[in-house]
Amino acid sequence: MKRGTVWQRHVAACPRDADGELLPHRCRGPWGFIVDSGRRPDGKRRQSTRSGFATKREAQQALDAEVTRQQAGLRQDRAFTVAEYLEQWLTGKRNLRETTRRSYAMHIRRYLTPSLGHYRLQDLRADHLDALYSDLLDGRHGGTSAATVQHVHRTLRSALNTAVKRRLLAFNPAVQVELPQHRPARSSVWEPRHIAAFLDSAAEHRLSALFHLIAFTGMRRGEAIGLHWRDVDLERAHVVVAWQITEGDDGPRLGAPKTAAGARVVPIDPLTVDVLRGHRVVQEAERAAWGQAWVEHGLVFTRENGDLLRPDVVTHTFRKLVEAAGVPVIRLHDLRHTHASLALAAGVDIKIVSDRLGHSTTSITANLYTHVVPEVARSAADAIAAAVAYTRGDQPRGVSGVLARRASAAAGRSPPVSEAAGQRGGPPGARTLNPRIKSPLLCQLS
Repeated sequence: MKRGTVWQRHVAACPRDADGELLPHRCRGPWGFIVDSGRRPDGKRRQSTRSGFATKREAQQALDAEVTRQQAGLRQDRAFTVAEYLEQWLTGKRNLRETTRRSYAMHIRRYLTPSLGHYRLQDLRADHLDALYSDLLDGRHGGTSAATVQHVHRTLRSALNTAVKRRLLAFNPAVQVELPQHRPARSSVWEPRHIAAFLDSAAEHRLSALFHLIAFTGMRRGEAIGLHWRDVDLERAHVVVAWQITEGDDGPRLGAPKTAAGARVVPIDPLTVDVLRGHRVVQEAERAAWGQAWVEHGLVFTRENGDLLRPDVVTHTFRKLVEAAGVPVIRLHDLRHTHASLALAAGVDIKIVSDRLGHSTTSITANLYTHVVPEVARSAADAIAAAVAYTRGDQPRGVSGVLARRASAAAGRSPPVSEAAGQRGGPPGARTLNPRIKSPLLCQLS
């Protein structure tokens, strides 16, 4: 591939002779470049050209960048703006969950397009992103937190990663940005007495079994309201998490769990089995009362007419029941955290807790519940020390006794006559003879 040519365009002020030929002069015209970029389908040469550079150096740098772009196989879409690309990218994301799609669309509409949309995609740089995130933190877009900045950044980084894969960009400028630190607030959890008080207070509500199930299994809100009766085995005492309900633009939608690890089997206790049996009786009565108007979905938890529950309505109902119960106010999702915290504090293995919650790895569980894991580790250390404790006649028990006896023995030992405290070997002034030195005097001085 040719390296291209840098040229300068002459202007009307350039001096010319009588025949119109240019005279030697110092030209003030703009610089440009031209480079071959392959052949057209008809066999003719395809050339790329740009002009308007103030100096030859700028034109040469632009030419080098163009050649690099062509050698990397990047598409020639110089007029493609960030706004156009983001719209196209989101349209092409066909496997997104509805909640994720709405989140991406909000980030693009509210933050990315107003601030970055006018840039050409290939001209987007890390300093443009730095300026956007600084504006967000300074409140120029209504005031946003460090957490929001990180969410917006993840959306943009994902979009630009796709641009790199499609050879629209040579690299992703989002990876060069330093983000503000964000430390998530620790979730509030209930003590066992709070759970009991809440469930007792909400016992007469038609969704009390739903909140009992979340508290005793750690299921997510969408997973619990998406549970089908065919996935409930009361004889074997377990439920199968295979669906979830999320909020869509046109109402609640039934879909797959949040992640692949979210599809799981969760054992349930005898009390929860009885609660679900009682809830089924209540639901059968509701079905009979509605008759032909009943909407059959096969779900465990529904509206009064059998239709899908809206996730936000469930959250609102929980908030009202918490206020009526007079217990500490927590979010509905904190019931899930309460379940995990109580399980870990009770000594349940973290792998089992992770499987019940539907986490893909135990590291996710450990990171979310760092305030509980050290207590579990401390209990394990105490249990190990108690397990290996032993007696040795009338001596002190355990490892601490061994250390105490060793310290006592060391304190009662006195050094030999020819040995100073802390010193081993021959008396002072004595040296081992070196057989290579024949003179005894030199041997002493060596």
